[in-house]
Amino acid sequence: MLTVVFDAGPLITACRFEVEGQRIVDYIAQRCYILITPSVEEEVAIRGAGYIDGIAAGERIVQGDIQVIPLITRRWASQLADYALGDGEIDSIELCAQVDAEALVTDDYLAFVTATRLGLKVWMLPDLIVQMVRRGDLSASVAKAILEAIRPRYRRGVIEQSMAQLEEVEGNAKGHRAS
Repeated sequence: MLTVVFDAGPLITACRFEVEGQRIVDYIAQRCYILITPSVEEEVAIRGAGYIDGIAAGERIVQGDIQVIPLITRRWASQLADYALGDGEIDSIELCAQVDAEALVTDDYLAFVTATRLGLKVWMLPDLIVQMVRRGDLSASVAKAILEAIRPRYRRGVIEQSMAQLEEVEGNAKGHRAS
């Protein structure tokens, strides 16, 4: 199973939207270890407890589908201090390195650039969905439905590129079956 660290933005999106009566976070949690920092928990599940996504996140934390992991070290404290990042983004970047996660999942542009510059693998939520299809953890049809559901949260190009990547994955899979 993939281990991914979620920042607040994609966690809110995954907890807010549903496909076929199931929250997107549940599709992910079935095949990934979802880790968050206490600061992301605070932002999403505690301060956001009055919103449907905050409630959903809080329930998944209690159930153990989302794990809250405290930081042990701050490897990049001095470098990250000079960026205009929020606590959730800074802590998520640090946690990603601390637990040797497969990727940081963030929709924050500056966090994406910063984490990439620090040598971490970084995905937006649509990238994670495509990766799950590539690994055989999610069907392409469900992935497409997820991308359509989260479309309002992203610029058009992000979703269109992810849809094109899914088409490529499907084409490769059909090519392998034909050989």
